[in-house]
This record gives sequence, C-alpha cells and structure tokens, in this order.
Amino acid sequence: MRTALLSLFTALTLLAPLSAHADACVADGDSFVCGEGKGAMRVFADTISPNKQYALAWRSSEGLPNGNDMPGDDVENLLIRLSDGKVLAKLGGQYWDTGRLRANRYDLIAAWSPDSRAVIDVASSRWDTDAFAWHRIDGAAIETVDLKTLVFPSLKGNLPAGKRANYALRVSEDVAITLDNRGHARFSASLYVPKSDTSLDYVLRVDIIAGKGKSTARLVSIQRAKSN
Repeated sequence: MRTALLSLFTALTLLAPLSAHADACVADGDSFVCGEGKGAMRVFADTISPNKQYALAWRSSEGLPNGNDMPGDDVENLLIRLSDGKVLAKLGGQYWDTGRLRANRYDLIAAWSPDSRAVIDVASSRWDTDAFAWHRIDGAAIETVDLKTLVFPSLKGNLPAGKRANYALRVSEDVAITLDNRGHARFSASLYVPKSDTSLDYVLRVDIIAGKGKSTARLVSIQRAKSN
C-alpha cells in the first residue's frame, strides 16, 4: 500500500502546476488530504480512479477532525480531481473515514469505468441505499444520472400495491458493481423490510445512453437471485 501511495503521490506531483495550489492533495497515511483548514478534504483511498486522476473524498464544515475525534453531522461526500483538489461534484452520501475511525453503519462504493471517464457511486446508511448515481467527467464538467429513481420504482412495481411502502432498497456492497466504457452497468440489489428477514434479491443491468448534453439510463434486465 505504501509503495503504491508513493507512486501515486509522485504522479500527482507531476500533474500539478509549478506554483503551489491552495487545495493541493498531499499524502497522509494510506490516503490523501486536499486543502487546509475548514475546507480540507480526505480522500477515500479505495475510490481512486484507474488513471489516478480522480477520487471520492469527504469534508465537513468544521474541517477534518484530529486524533480520535469524529466529525459533525454535516459530512459531505465529493467527487474531486486529485491534481489540484478541485471539487467536481457533491454526492449524496455522508460516509467518512479519518484514517483511525470510520462512520458506523454507513458505506460508500465507487465503481469506475476502465477509461476513468465515468463512475458509479453508491452511498448507504443503516437501512437504505441513500444515493445511487452515475457520473461522467468531461474536464471540469460533470454529467449525473440518478440511478436510484430508475431502479427502486421498477423493483417495487413487481410487489403488491399494499406492501410497497414497507420495502427499502439496498444496492449490494458484497457483489462488485461493473461499469464498462460504453455505459453498461451490472450490479446486485435487494428489496427488504427493515428489522425483518424479508428480502428479495436481484441482479440488474442498466445501460447509460449518451445524448446531446444529456444522458439517460435504461433498465435492461432484472433477474431474481437466490437469497443468502
């Protein structure tokens, strides 16, 4: 991990402008910290893009905590550019990891396309997947398609009308999400009733269709999977 981090830090140094940037990312343990003071952000090391230029990170209005302190309740998850710490998009999650402590009962997943031009982020809390979206990076511009508003109603539509409100959506953290360069995504998700053993598991495929200035998502297939 430390060898890989050193190589990434060297790459970022070469990408950065000759003059120091106020939000430049610097190595910190097994991750990076970008910026200073109340604007500082900490990178999630396992969300760095294949080309090492982008990553998901978090920040709070009071800055990053010290030692074993925890952040406040206003944590933001972000998509950033590593060469200069520029925030490209605010995401829907509230996950955090200080390097010593991490958020309890929260999760965050990043699934990148091999060319690093697109990423799917999944942010979940104790009972729900709170945010599930696809993002395409075009320089400093970001295009986002909300996948939760596509997937959740489609799955609930197969349930009896009187029971739909009881179910929550959970995109699986245990099965890898795949996303190719053409926008084909495959993932596993469950409809389940919180605090119960009732769970309906699925394998799904979604295609992102590029348009002029606006992309859309199409649900291609839904297959029932065996429950664990």
